[in-house]
Amino acid sequence: MAADQQGVRDEIGFLSIHQRYADRFFPGTSVLHTRLRHVLFVPWLYRDEQLKPASSRSTRDSIKDREYRLTGRLKGESGVIGSRNYPEPVEQRPSQVYWGALQQWGILRGHDGSGPLSRYQVERLVTGKRSTLLKDEEGRPLSTAAWPFACPEAPNEWARDGEGTLTFRLLKTERTFLAKRLRSLTSPDNPGEKSVLAQLVGEDIAGTRTAWGRQVLQLAGKERPVLVRAGQAAALAAIGRAIYAAQVETLQERDGTPPSRIQRSALPTVVSRWAEQAAKLEWSGFCEDVKHLPVAVSEALRLTLDWLKRGATDPMELEPMYRDAEQYRKGRRARLSNTQFAVDLRTEWTSAEHPQAQPLHYRWDRIQMLLADLVGA
Repeated sequence: MAADQQGVRDEIGFLSIHQRYADRFFPGTSVLHTRLRHVLFVPWLYRDEQLKPASSRSTRDSIKDREYRLTGRLKGESGVIGSRNYPEPVEQRPSQVYWGALQQWGILRGHDGSGPLSRYQVERLVTGKRSTLLKDEEGRPLSTAAWPFACPEAPNEWARDGEGTLTFRLLKTERTFLAKRLRSLTSPDNPGEKSVLAQLVGEDIAGTRTAWGRQVLQLAGKERPVLVRAGQAAALAAIGRAIYAAQVETLQERDGTPPSRIQRSALPTVVSRWAEQAAKLEWSGFCEDVKHLPVAVSEALRLTLDWLKRGATDPMELEPMYRDAEQYRKGRRARLSNTQFAVDLRTEWTSAEHPQAQPLHYRWDRIQMLLADLVGA
């Protein structure tokens, strides 16, 4: 649902490719990430909560209120979580959005060898520091000996009782700390090698348009061939998305819906733009990169690659395979199905409102935004 709200369409399942490559190259990141200092704001919020006098209000509600006030303090900055809704409460709070980064980047400490703490466990720890020793969901004692976050102390500008203006500008100690953390990140698929994210820390990559751009490839080390395949897979996915839209439009016409040719007319343009790059994808290497895709999705993509290499032009050649993939993913809500319900869904589908097919981006715009705060570190 979150993907749909952001205008993303993934009828065939190509976002699973996006997810796997993005997690490999940029561990701990999310498409919702905006500015790097957020990963320090979250621990500071919990520290403030731990230091306050005991009250009857729950830690969760109190943290939620602190995050709401944080949005107001950052007013005027770019990349503020919740700024569109403010002064209404934020829907996606920083502690929700950045918790995975805190865990994977080593800012949130592990617990008794059982892995990084959850937000629930940290809330219990914060409460426990003000009262008695508490236990986790399985009855194990939650030690209050160590603070769960490893990060610099909050600066003076932070400690103003939740008032005053804040910025995303990192202080020198903060930049040094975060640069060191990110440079230590290894590839999840190649634990002995630095991740692409680690290789890019301190570099000015603002002018590089894609995650597989020349500057990134030069810095990527042993991940370079994987990045190249990721770029080729991204191009193939763009063609696949255009094929799907053209198929729905064709079936609409067969159903008797007033015809449109917007998507069918756009398909040759998308193919001509991305065909050369997509056709270079080496299938076995790609399969090794992404591991186990759903069979229906993998088959649809493989046959799209064959279709492209043959110079085929009719998208309906691939319609049975795309139908299988969409049905696997969406069940009875699949538009390509041979059911009356699918006919009704196609009737409601508007060609002009369907977004133009674009390659997978692997969160590149977000990565650029995060790393911009560390240029020169």
